[in-house]
Amino acid sequence: MDQSAREKFFERIEAAPLAARGFFESVDEHFRQRNDVDVRFTNTNVADMRLWAVWETDGGKHREQIFATLTWQPKILAVFARTKLTPEEFAYLGFEGAEKPKAEKEPQNSDIRLFEEDWRYGALPFIRALEASKIKVHV
Repeated sequence: MDQSAREKFFERIEAAPLAARGFFESVDEHFRQRNDVDVRFTNTNVADMRLWAVWETDGGKHREQIFATLTWQPKILAVFARTKLTPEEFAYLGFEGAEKPKAEKEPQNSDIRLFEEDWRYGALPFIRALEASKIKVHV
């Protein structure tokens, strides 16, 4: 039986602390229920979770765009996220340490690493930040 990319993602982070796995599950569950967001997982060695905003234009065309990518970084026990929010917007929402991506053509506006304090206790505030990132996509 072929495993889904979602199953492979959660299998790859199996060695992560329980609270870190719970963080990813919380994000997945929050957005999976929605019809304006598509949660997708890449089938790569890095294994990432991508949050896609989906909408219809006034002309009825289907549109979709990534507003966040999340991965687990086992060597440093961190959740890495790349989102539409700027580092300043993250700081305003209470998340310090976000940086502008190094790649000039990167469509996302910030990179941030969440360490244990955040992924253990901060899933809900971070989900609110992801909601803010989503809002920036098709305005």
